[in-house]
Amino acid sequence: MSKNKITKAYITFLVILFLSMIFPVYSLANRVFPLVLGLPFGLFWIVLMEAIAFVVLCVFYRYEYGKGDRS
Repeated sequence: MSKNKITKAYITFLVILFLSMIFPVYSLANRVFPLVLGLPFGLFWIVLMEAIAFVVLCVFYRYEYGKGDRS
């Protein structure tokens, strides 16, 4: 894939992630129960979204700069 397509895919992912953290979608996850790993579900949702963003950012960085091409 070209870098332009990968960048567009990453930006689309970030927009979807952002939308999952604001009112219409987050209101579905804004619950105290069930407790997941001892956290209220709303807090678990936020931590999960941040963890997913971190993993995708690491993959994107590895794709961009991990090829050994230093030009």
